[in-house]
Amino acid sequence: MAPTSVYSDKHRISTLPDRIRLDRRYDAQRLKRDVHDITSSLTQQFYVYYSPVLLVSDVTEPAEHDWAKEPMLKGCLYLQEVLAGIEAEIKSVRLMRLEAGAELKEHTDPMLDAIHQEIVRLTLPVFSDEHVLFLLNGTEVPMKPGELWYMRLSAPHSVHNNSVHERINISIDVVWNDWLDDWLRVGISSKP
Repeated sequence: MAPTSVYSDKHRISTLPDRIRLDRRYDAQRLKRDVHDITSSLTQQFYVYYSPVLLVSDVTEPAEHDWAKEPMLKGCLYLQEVLAGIEAEIKSVRLMRLEAGAELKEHTDPMLDAIHQEIVRLTLPVFSDEHVLFLLNGTEVPMKPGELWYMRLSAPHSVHNNSVHERINISIDVVWNDWLDDWLRVGISSKP
């Protein structure tokens, strides 16, 4: 079989939907406990509007990594298990905190697009409810706690936290590889 050209790879990837709910679900209550433990331990409890919190960076082999040695993840056994199951190099894992009543204005993240075959962001909602509105290309992405999503964040997107509670998602930035490519395709084929 002839190797696929770079052009055809990029063309194939450019046909991906702008959002894909991946075929993995996580226990939202266990995630909430771990994330609560992390946010409770932060030395700076107060923030205005929006606060990304770096948990870990540059993990080349998640399945082999000693997650217990990561200071921000001490005691967060379920989150460690979730991250160990990612079969791609992890560039960063962050909590994306958005205070109640706040919004992130429409913007783009040009490099967070599968078309580049470099870094892709996976989003795992933890603390969220029906009053949090994530818009991508002007339409709602109906994310629920415990679901894992890919979104083409090079497209215009915004977040409106109309809830009375803080919204917290986990962002997992991974390096493109065959496993991720296959996983996105499975996500497309298993659409509800």
